[in-house]
Amino acid sequence: MKSGGFSRAIFVILLMTVFCLPVAADAPRPFDSASWQQLTGAYKGRPVIVHFWGLTCGNCMVELKEWGRFVSENRKASVVMVNWDRRSEELRHIAAALDNAGLAGLPSYTLSDGFEEKLRFAVDRDWMGELPYTRLIASDGTVSVFSGAADFAKLSEWLSSQY
Repeated sequence: MKSGGFSRAIFVILLMTVFCLPVAADAPRPFDSASWQQLTGAYKGRPVIVHFWGLTCGNCMVELKEWGRFVSENRKASVVMVNWDRRSEELRHIAAALDNAGLAGLPSYTLSDGFEEKLRFAVDRDWMGELPYTRLIASDGTVSVFSGAADFAKLSEWLSSQY
């Protein structure tokens, strides 16, 4: 084999290795303009709770462990966490907060760019950006929304009505 062919083969193997590596389950994925459609499409026909939170949101941080408790008590629940901080360089802090709350295994996202208004509009035209913010998407596609602290008893009732 010529050295050029050998180099090309090594290059192809390296590319395959890099692009086939799994992403850590607890690593937040970037939330960009296509993410909301992909996320809702992935759960079409199944109930999902999408919770938007932030490291810089005191109420969000206070209730994060309660979300962890809720998820552990409701194993059937599909819950997706979306971090809404503008500084994506805080990925290790986001992952650590989720891990500390018992939420590391959940699908999670974080803002990928600074154009928050466009992303917020893609999620809900009426959402003004307040956190915490939660969307309950039922099996039939109907949506319930609430801002502020979660009422976990009501969340459990809603979840029970879906199964």
